Amino acid sequence: MKSHTKLIGLVIAIAVIALVLVGAGCQKTTTEEATETVATEEGWSSATDKGDIPDTPITGTVNGKNITVKDVQIQKMDGEYDWSFSNLAPDSTCGVVISNDAVNFSSKVLQEGTFEKKMTEEIEFDDYHSYYHYNQEDDTPMTINTEGAAKVVVKKIDEASKKVTGWARFNFDDDKTMIEGSFTADLCE
Repeated sequence: MKSHTKLIGLVIAIAVIALVLVGAGCQKTTTEEATETVATEEGWSSATDKGDIPDTPITGTVNGKNITVKDVQIQKMDGEYDWSFSNLAPDSTCGVVISNDAVNFSSKVLQEGTFEKKMTEEIEFDDYHSYYHYNQEDDTPMTINTEGAAKVVVKKIDEASKKVTGWARFNFDDDKTMIEGSFTADLCE
């Protein structure tokens, strides 16, 4: 009986050692590099995490009307970048659109990274501003300037093709306008 107990103990010890060795051999060792987010001027950072912004083309509402953004343009004018997220596309790249519903965003910076403004956060108007406009029933445009929150994530700026890709979310405190999703913008310089 003693030899039988010793044998069982020996088998269990070998099994435990084998499991430890197999487990040690199967361990995955990874070295993760920390990505440092660098803050820049005018509310931008180097981070490119879209967070919970959907990975679908930008849709939402402008003045309570459902829209799909069909054109995003970025124009450099007077030392700032003017963005337009419009429900209508122009006839040609960087063309003019009239009678559209759109969210507009201006920033002094255009970089790969993230611009973010919280609803209650104050940012100098010269550094950043956003508003929306829509076409009224009588075919006249109406512009609404109200407080808002914004997150714009620029994934890539392709100077050769004059395209900017990324994600955006705009939400205004009147609860009538909110758009979000992915975009490819024409860089109109």
